[in-house]
Amino acid sequence: MISLLRRYLRIWIVIGASGISFLMGLLPFFITLEHKTIDLRIRFRNPEPGFGKHISVVLLDEALMDQLPCRSPVPRGVLGKIINIIDKAGPRMIALDVFLSELTWEQEDEKLVSAIKKSGKVILVSTFREKDGRRVLDLPHPKFLKPALATGLADFPIDPIDQRVREFRPYYLVGGRMCPALSVTMFLINNGKRISRDKMVDMKGFKWDWLPIKGERLFINYQGPPAFSSSGRNVFMTIPASILITGLVPPEWFRDKYILIGAGYDDNPDSYRTPFYVERYNYPLMPGVEIHANALATLISGKSPHKASLWITLLITFLTSFSIMILDRFMSPVLLGVSSVVMGGLYWVLSFLVFERTYLALPVIQVSLGIVLVYLFLMTYRSLTEGRQKRWIRNAFTRYISPEFVDILIKRPDMLYLGGEEKELTIMFTDIQGFTSISEGIPPSELVTILNEYLSGMTDILIANGGTLDKYEGDAIMAFWGAPIEQEDHAFLAVRAGLEMIRFTDRLAHEFEAQGKPRIRTRIGINTGKVVVGNVGSSKRFNYTIIGDEVNLASRLEGANKQYGTYFMISHSTKRLVEKGFHLRELDFIRVKGKERPVQVYEVMGYIHEELDDSIKKMLASYMEGLSLYREMRWESALKRFEDALRAYPQDGPSSTYVDRCRYFLHNPPEKDWDGVFELKTK
Repeated sequence: MISLLRRYLRIWIVIGASGISFLMGLLPFFITLEHKTIDLRIRFRNPEPGFGKHISVVLLDEALMDQLPCRSPVPRGVLGKIINIIDKAGPRMIALDVFLSELTWEQEDEKLVSAIKKSGKVILVSTFREKDGRRVLDLPHPKFLKPALATGLADFPIDPIDQRVREFRPYYLVGGRMCPALSVTMFLINNGKRISRDKMVDMKGFKWDWLPIKGERLFINYQGPPAFSSSGRNVFMTIPASILITGLVPPEWFRDKYILIGAGYDDNPDSYRTPFYVERYNYPLMPGVEIHANALATLISGKSPHKASLWITLLITFLTSFSIMILDRFMSPVLLGVSSVVMGGLYWVLSFLVFERTYLALPVIQVSLGIVLVYLFLMTYRSLTEGRQKRWIRNAFTRYISPEFVDILIKRPDMLYLGGEEKELTIMFTDIQGFTSISEGIPPSELVTILNEYLSGMTDILIANGGTLDKYEGDAIMAFWGAPIEQEDHAFLAVRAGLEMIRFTDRLAHEFEAQGKPRIRTRIGINTGKVVVGNVGSSKRFNYTIIGDEVNLASRLEGANKQYGTYFMISHSTKRLVEKGFHLRELDFIRVKGKERPVQVYEVMGYIHEELDDSIKKMLASYMEGLSLYREMRWESALKRFEDALRAYPQDGPSSTYVDRCRYFLHNPPEKDWDGVFELKTK
């Protein structure tokens, strides 16, 4: 019996390796990895001719949003105007991918209600939320829902591991009724099916043959990246809303088409990673409305990428592993390794060819795992039976530690374990203003030179002021003070470093301008609070970093500078620790994305021992009077004070911001219980 087992041990190795790789492929991590290979196949195939020709997308772009007093909620009158313009062209259907959960200003709301009612073709979006462990359907406000044709779900299933949207669910079940996705709602209505505005579709009358593709989760047949990221692979007719409202868009762009309207401006929170999200190719996040358009086009075409069945996957995995076993009898370990790599590579090429012609995604990860595992098992078998490859096996399990923390580990070897401690730190985020535009306008080699000079100077300032560099992310820097070395004045050191960084980039901008290079400005956000600091990662590789809500707030403050035309913003928790050392100007109470409690924020204007210019002093006096009047909702008086501030110092960003707000509130006053907090919807 033992001799029989030994005789057929190689076959058992193949069966075991195939089974293990097959089961590993059913784990969430490897499922996501398999989906990433499908992403590659989607990206590198040729777009399908005519895909999406019946669909047009209108994006609420940056140019339009910059003209509005606020980004959220989008003024309803603007949405109504867009619908009216589109409706005159005779579209087949209009979907508004803006969740109208609440009323805003009555006059603005009436304009949108009138446009929806007049069209009779408008579909609104609904969404889900969790309540007491149950899924609850959130419908649009009844005032908007009543004149609408129907409503569809805006939710997408997001891969929890890499945060990509690859699939869509045609429907969800809530209370025995089917709640269809927005794309499915449009498809069914166009095919004569009735969908009520509030009750959705009765499952008793639902038939799968209503949809050309069947399944609880369907892969979206993406044909290209976001519309404005690559002119060469645009799939849909995509029109910026800023151009649409000029009235110069040809009517045939909308006639007898499905029209989807949604957010497409910078920092749009309703944007997601898709198979085309690849930073090195400069493909950004895709607006949710474009994903709905891709899902609708998938339904219309009746073609959706699909994976091979489990039985076919197991069979292919076994056959490739069995081939490696046969080659093992005639080859040396090195030659067998090369042959395994070649076989795996040829299989990958085959999977790409099959996918482009049939939309069938042959299993790649499980087959690759099978090839690797059977090779490793066979080499282990050789080592145990012939005494070979022992050194190779030992090296395969060597423990690696990131070299960046060698100095820290030499001083504190106890830090080698995973975990951290809670401490009060000061966190800084920096980012170059308009870096994407700068990078698009200069050659990559020159961009690298500029970035290296900038980051070198910024890092020198950071280290000179006792900061700990956490990471670089492109042109962005994340750093903190107070760990691993205790610093009682960590907030002061951070703000001092930030002020020196601002002045450094000002000098660098003048130098670049003299050399014919683009000017740069950096934005900085600083917050102080309790975070967890320590080693984060796996048992084999980790990084010394910080995590917590206060880290996220610091990141949001860096981005919030854009709203006020400022470059150096700190939170109140930092302000109370440094106010004796710096000139600080109160900016606002803001509520950042993901937090309920408002945060008071300030601008750092200089050291306390430095005398401010007379023009700045005069501006600050008028600005502070205006801010007090603004919070009392005395719009006209506040407007005059802010205009006085601009006359004293015309380039003051916060004064300009409040001038726009006061003018808006003069015609669109807020509710009486307005708390003066500015809602920061974007990151």
